[in-house]
Amino acid sequence: MNEYIAALVDEFAQLGITHAVFSPGSRSTTMAMLFREHGAFETYMNIDERSAGFMASGIAKAHRKPVILVCTSGSAVAHYMPAVLEAQYSGVPLIILSADRPHTLQHVGAPQTVDQQKLFGTAVNYYEELAVPQQDHYYTYPRLVARKAYMKAMDVKRGPVHINVPLFEPLVPELDRKHFECGRLPFSVVSGTIQPSDVRAIYDLLKNKKALMLAGPSANPDDIEAILAFSYMFNAPILGDPLSNMRSVHDERVITSYDAVLTQEAYRDVLQPDCILQIGQMVVSKRVQQWVASMKDRTIISVSPTMDYTNPAGNTTLFVQSTPQGLVEALKTQIPELHSMEHNDCTNGTDKKLDTDGNNYLSTWIDVDALGRKQLDTVGQEEELFEGRTIHLLQELLPQHSQIVVANSMSIRDMDYFWAGNRHSAIIYGNRGVNGIDGTVSTALGIATNGVPTVLLTGDLTFFHDLNGLAVAKTHPLNLTIIVHNNDGGGIFEYLPQKGTPHFDYLFSTAQGLDYSGLATLYGIDFVRVANNDELQDALQNYVGTAGVHVIEIPTSKERSRELHKKYTTILINKEERL
Repeated sequence: MNEYIAALVDEFAQLGITHAVFSPGSRSTTMAMLFREHGAFETYMNIDERSAGFMASGIAKAHRKPVILVCTSGSAVAHYMPAVLEAQYSGVPLIILSADRPHTLQHVGAPQTVDQQKLFGTAVNYYEELAVPQQDHYYTYPRLVARKAYMKAMDVKRGPVHINVPLFEPLVPELDRKHFECGRLPFSVVSGTIQPSDVRAIYDLLKNKKALMLAGPSANPDDIEAILAFSYMFNAPILGDPLSNMRSVHDERVITSYDAVLTQEAYRDVLQPDCILQIGQMVVSKRVQQWVASMKDRTIISVSPTMDYTNPAGNTTLFVQSTPQGLVEALKTQIPELHSMEHNDCTNGTDKKLDTDGNNYLSTWIDVDALGRKQLDTVGQEEELFEGRTIHLLQELLPQHSQIVVANSMSIRDMDYFWAGNRHSAIIYGNRGVNGIDGTVSTALGIATNGVPTVLLTGDLTFFHDLNGLAVAKTHPLNLTIIVHNNDGGGIFEYLPQKGTPHFDYLFSTAQGLDYSGLATLYGIDFVRVANNDELQDALQNYVGTAGVHVIEIPTSKERSRELHKKYTTILINKEERL
């Protein structure tokens, strides 16, 4: 029943690891037998785990790549600690696979069982527990864990990685070769200094292809120029997440209505790329994420300066550890065809086109995006108070070169739909590291300390969650305009599977019934509750960019907002006429 471990073992072989050091034990039977059976590994049996750890460290130093360590459960893994510490402080890549009792045998007096979770603490680059996978991911999930372990062992600072592996009995695995082969997908890593051969391989993957770029949330606006340069090199449309700040660029190849367009199945097929270049984090759009996850036999390249796996679909085929700027410079330096290509040349009418198919693919996206944006822009005529209407109005009224902090939940998703590209230079920020609703007001106040006119766009629950963050504005001269869409609860759940389930209002909608007008007295800030779009426009014109903290409350209805959202984001395009 532990045959999924064969996929873990095989993935390490696919990644180029060739050495494994074992110490004997029963619980590690599955892993030890499969490493021996695979045939790609030089294995060593070392009775003492402390000695085994240092032996593996020596092998890793000599061969300059990670070495696998396998041990049984209980105190055995603790004997690796001296070697782990040495590997951490000398930068030696080790991958420790510690067998463990399953969760059903934890804390019940089972023999040879200790708490092995994060046993090495900060002495390892990375820790993960390999859970027993679900059937749909039986062979692919262990491979993803192997990839992450390899990447973190080979990060800029190389070092040890710990993967804890709970195993159920029976421990003797079936040794059929099919278990090694199941779930195999192409995957390779380019790390450290990018070699000329790596650059040429990347270029060959992208040239003469329908390439699509995903520009995800980024804390570095300096990436913008490099992302544009990629686009012009390969005629690639850019799906610009609002937090990528690509929408501040005046260039039609930055696509912004993608989520609405991809609601149409016909267009998901027509717009299929040959390859995807993902820059940084994955885009916010769940529809794009699902679309990427559905792609088979596609080249998917992830580019990130850190060795953090950033594709939830798990189907990345090439991971390049680099900044966007670093990879662009490497391409321009190593590829003569690209040496003189700058995106400014393209805007001046001297764009050097690499292929006809790529041009057609880019043109198709530009045409579809224009039609999609035309539909989304009709929200500007909406008379009711509605989140999409607020964003449309904000884009019209906000001074250029301002900054916007966007809360999670529905706020960032509404921004994804209704904040158009090619219109405004505002820099957009958000907390998309773990996507929580905590600390949003405080984050916005912190961003506002740079003196740039700042607006926070949030829902009422996120605002409520960090009300105490407003206290600092009473003791410090901070300037921030806060737009609160108050639908009295968790509006995002109107769009999720929980809608219509028993106890929905109590568990998910969570109406609070709060009157925020008291904030004016409590914190000494300006507060206004608007009743229509004219009053909203007046409030924005009066408050944005002025001294102090100002709260604009916009009452909305969860149910009505959902209806209006569907109205403005449903895009019907005649494929036969347009594509």
